[in-house]
Amino acid sequence: MEVLFRHGVHLPEANLWLDPHQACAQAVVSHAHADHMKHHERVLATPATAAMMQLRGATRSQFHHLNFGATHICDPATDDCAQLSLWPAGHVLGSSQVLVEHKGVRLLYSGDFKLRPGLAAEETEVPSADIVVMETTFGKPRYKFPEAQEVFGDIKKWCRSTLDRGSSPVLLCYSLGKGQEVLAGLTDLDFPIYLHEAHWKMANLYRELGVSFPEYRLYEPGISPTQLDGVLLCASGCRRGRWFGELSDVKTAYLSGWALDRGAAWRFKTDVAFPLSDHADYDELMAYVGLSGAQVIYTMHGFEDEFARDLRAQGYHALPLAQAGKKIGNGQKSLF
Repeated sequence: MEVLFRHGVHLPEANLWLDPHQACAQAVVSHAHADHMKHHERVLATPATAAMMQLRGATRSQFHHLNFGATHICDPATDDCAQLSLWPAGHVLGSSQVLVEHKGVRLLYSGDFKLRPGLAAEETEVPSADIVVMETTFGKPRYKFPEAQEVFGDIKKWCRSTLDRGSSPVLLCYSLGKGQEVLAGLTDLDFPIYLHEAHWKMANLYRELGVSFPEYRLYEPGISPTQLDGVLLCASGCRRGRWFGELSDVKTAYLSGWALDRGAAWRFKTDVAFPLSDHADYDELMAYVGLSGAQVIYTMHGFEDEFARDLRAQGYHALPLAQAGKKIGNGQKSLF
């Protein structure tokens, strides 16, 4: 099966686009983060991803819902047509890996994923495959994330101590996925949780889809207090808003896997950073390859070159997806 990187993952023999970066007639969308979703004419996705895309503005797309594990025949009128199925990726609610089967070859596209169980997303299931196309955002050995409960404990202690000093604690995190994971982890607090409007709308959708959260309130600029009596969750871009500048004595925390890097708080221009990620760390990336059973691995995003090199040292045929279709090593094209 030929695998190409053309503004996204393209499988020309199967006539499939996976998370393309440009709008097209039909695409499989793994999840509703902005760098993966575009306004395609027809979208194949899980019901949760479709609902999130619509909430985030993809109102003109036609959605074909695929439940996890269900088989979709791509073109029933064509002999030897490809078929695909979606599998939980654990990144955000409804996020999926894509398994494509064509002419006896099984290709698994990971999308963004993690293997660690989350509080607001399905647990990951890794199907067997011959070829894997995987994200390697944290593809260096130094990226090993601490236990989430340990991080949540540190976050809650920081919020409490910030309030005790008379300051307003603000947690900066994505409005889709990270925000809901954080909200689900802020249990047993003795102070309220406020959500910016984008977080509040997404949390409401998550609740409709069956996820449980502690009690939360909508933060309404001009109505809610500028001296917070609790913690506020919002995206980092909110700092540019006029209303944000009116908050009293703000202390900010950024929540990201990149918090493991030295000087992360300085880089994010926050008071502190906590290492909470919805991506796989290095050990999980290695485990994912083993679980899939694949011997041919294409890497993409983050440390794709470094992780492919580590895989080659272990005997895998591995290279960055951007090199797919180009001549490598022994002069053979990377077509499988």
